[in-house]
Amino acid sequence: MENIKLKITTIQTIDDAGNEDIIELVTEASKEVDDDCITINYDESNITESAGTRTRLKINKNKMIMTKVGDLSSKMEFEENKNYSNLYSTPYGTFDIVFNTIVYENYLNEDGNGYVYIEYKVIFGGTEESYNKLRIDIY
Repeated sequence: MENIKLKITTIQTIDDAGNEDIIELVTEASKEVDDDCITINYDESNITESAGTRTRLKINKNKMIMTKVGDLSSKMEFEENKNYSNLYSTPYGTFDIVFNTIVYENYLNEDGNGYVYIEYKVIFGGTEESYNKLRIDIY
């Protein structure tokens, strides 16, 4: 296991006019590289409004699974042109969420350094929808 720096940039389109909300987090994390998978673990912070939550990324060439455990709990799967549904648990309740991945690009080298870029839609309870971009840089 190796200690690394991680930069996570999330861009969410917040209205029909295309206005965006940008959140950037730089944190320390641990990284483990297996033959076909890179596993990264890090703690969320107040910046992401998820303090008290531990996040695990399991990154494969064509798919990433993001699991959050703690005050917020969820499992998000990102694979291009695929939909995944899951329950998103918060202190305010549990919600049905569907993740529709539009773009999944993996630019990680064999050591697990580089970045992953994802564009996806989140559908809450079958009605409300948001468009998101996620870039994870691993140093």
